[in-house]
Amino acid sequence: MKRFRLPRRLTLPALLMAAACGESDSIPVRTCDVTLTYAPQRSVAGTVQVMGEWNNFASPAQPMTDRGDGVFTLRLEGLEPRAYGYRFVVGDQLEMDPENPYSRWVRAEEYSRVIVPDCRQPVLELNRFTVTPEGSLDVAVSYLDGTDKAGPAVDGMVLSLDGTPQPDAYDAATGRFRLNVQGLEQGKHHVKVVAKDRQGREAASLYLPFWVEPERFRWDSGLMYFAFTDRFHNGRLENDAPVADVDPIANYLGGDFAGITQKLEEGYFDALGIRTLWISPVDQNPEGRFVGTGGKYYTGYHGYWPSKPRETQHRFGSLEELRALTAAAHKRGIRVIADLVLNHVHEEHPYWANHARDGWFNTAASCVCGTQDCDWEAKRLTCKFTDYLPDFNWRSSDFVDQFAADTLWWLEQADFDGFRMDAVKHMEQVAGRTIRGKLNDITAMTGTEFYLVGETYVFTDGRSQIARYISPQELDGQFDFPLYWPVREAFADGKGLQRVDDAVRANEEAYVPGTLNSPFLGNHDVARFISQAAGQLHGEGSDPFGPNRPSTVVTDPAAFEKMKYAFAFVLTQPGVPLVYYGDEVGLPGAADPDNRRFMRFGSALAPQERDLLDFVRKLGQARRAHEALQTGARRTLRVEDDLYVFQRDLPDGKGALVAINRSAVQRSLVLELMGGLAASSGTYVDIFSGQTLQLAGTETVLVVPPRGVAVYVPHQE
Repeated sequence: MKRFRLPRRLTLPALLMAAACGESDSIPVRTCDVTLTYAPQRSVAGTVQVMGEWNNFASPAQPMTDRGDGVFTLRLEGLEPRAYGYRFVVGDQLEMDPENPYSRWVRAEEYSRVIVPDCRQPVLELNRFTVTPEGSLDVAVSYLDGTDKAGPAVDGMVLSLDGTPQPDAYDAATGRFRLNVQGLEQGKHHVKVVAKDRQGREAASLYLPFWVEPERFRWDSGLMYFAFTDRFHNGRLENDAPVADVDPIANYLGGDFAGITQKLEEGYFDALGIRTLWISPVDQNPEGRFVGTGGKYYTGYHGYWPSKPRETQHRFGSLEELRALTAAAHKRGIRVIADLVLNHVHEEHPYWANHARDGWFNTAASCVCGTQDCDWEAKRLTCKFTDYLPDFNWRSSDFVDQFAADTLWWLEQADFDGFRMDAVKHMEQVAGRTIRGKLNDITAMTGTEFYLVGETYVFTDGRSQIARYISPQELDGQFDFPLYWPVREAFADGKGLQRVDDAVRANEEAYVPGTLNSPFLGNHDVARFISQAAGQLHGEGSDPFGPNRPSTVVTDPAAFEKMKYAFAFVLTQPGVPLVYYGDEVGLPGAADPDNRRFMRFGSALAPQERDLLDFVRKLGQARRAHEALQTGARRTLRVEDDLYVFQRDLPDGKGALVAINRSAVQRSLVLELMGGLAASSGTYVDIFSGQTLQLAGTETVLVVPPRGVAVYVPHQE
């Protein structure tokens, strides 16, 4: 399905920046016409008013003017430059501004947020931005002088392309930047425009990332891979530095940015059909050891204890090495998203040292999650994960501004393509909405889209909790925990396959069209799937630090069969399926941190592990090559305890058939194909066996081998 992302018009902050201008000595001068606009989504009976922080929400509220087309406006004049909260009063109802993603908390209430700018500040206005699949770029930007007409600084006007200044791009006579180039290489690029006036006042810079590629990218066009940075591949031994007196499974093991880059350049991710690469949080973490779960010592190898802003974890590598990672991915058309930790920082972080009493943190209201009278759910917005991880207060506007700026800094400096937001349910929704608003501002200018996926740890009944955060104004999707638990029960524990079909049908009812959730069969917070499938997690085998935790290699053939069944299901589902590093080879492990063992490659793999890797590669390549496996409608054709057959189909009549037969007997099935496949007579081929299948509408005969998997896609001569 087509996903709506570009907003109908620029968001409010962008509108304010694109203020009307006049002429003065040939350099345009900004004006400060700050206007609130309310476009009703339904018919309005009566008046529309605004209550605002600028007059202490005085009553009666200020009336808005109907400009004649059903849209109401209010011009704000004579206000001190700063942020203000406001709400619309529609009839007798208070409403947030539906077109404004930004909000502000005032006296424990959330309001929409408008910024009245300092009109002396110069601004940059994007007039034109076009890019073609062939590599033609046309950019036009205007410098608007501040109202005191200080004039542009001669040495402060720079337009750069991919970091290289373009000396002829700025016209000093008109205050306009212009860049027109041809033949840009395929891949990701960016334009950056900076400007300042002769008083040294800087305009907000324009960061304009874009892709040159033959067709529009879709996040669901391939798989997502979580390369847990410290545990994936050690590319540079000299930055290894484990902490003394910490068990290796909770310590730094040496994985780094250089190691991920090496595997990118070797084609490891290409072979798996990966389109999105997720990496661990990149911020610096504390140097020492700290007591965690079970009274054991842990280090910050995982990245979830930020201790410094805007500085990479030096054991992972430098900012330059991080840029090399994203550049290597982008050359292959792979997007890179970083884990974003916004719920807390480590107590060594300067934000805690400098702002503990400024309202940036939940101090008096905070308790340790899961302790007495501090329930994980009831106190989810204020509790802290442990004593040394102070919990942020997302009702502080100053804090929101700081972390929005930090996030955009990482987006630009590391050239990221989106973020995975950690611990979504533990933050006010202003968190996701603010980050999405900032990303949408860039999308509105360039058309470049960013993936924002959330982690909300829930169980099978958690769909409503997940769905509340998903919208064009917030998250694209979340990791599909309500589907994960039935997948684990059905495929690892051998329970009936009806439960996974029930789960996907429930998903189709719960989430709005266009949702890009991520189905998965493993992640860094749960015990490894194959260890569950092999029966290694009973009793003491579940202890991640104990002597009876799963062995180094799984040898049970049945466990690998179960992995294949599960992968065949998960990697052909709608959304952006996730491969957690190591699952593609059957890496074992008990609970965290034993589920984060060091990755193995090549000759270190046993035959069954290499066979599983080959199986996953075929699935990934099939999804990458066939749009029906990416965006096609999903329809169940047959489901029994040990048999599951479903189709994915497109309106043009093409599709795919997925069959899983766990029984020991061959199954010959007469299928009633539906949707786009009902009238098809095409020839399809199984990606595993090469067996062909002739479609025949409601009389299609499908033979599924015993204990086998088949994925039929259109046969290509």
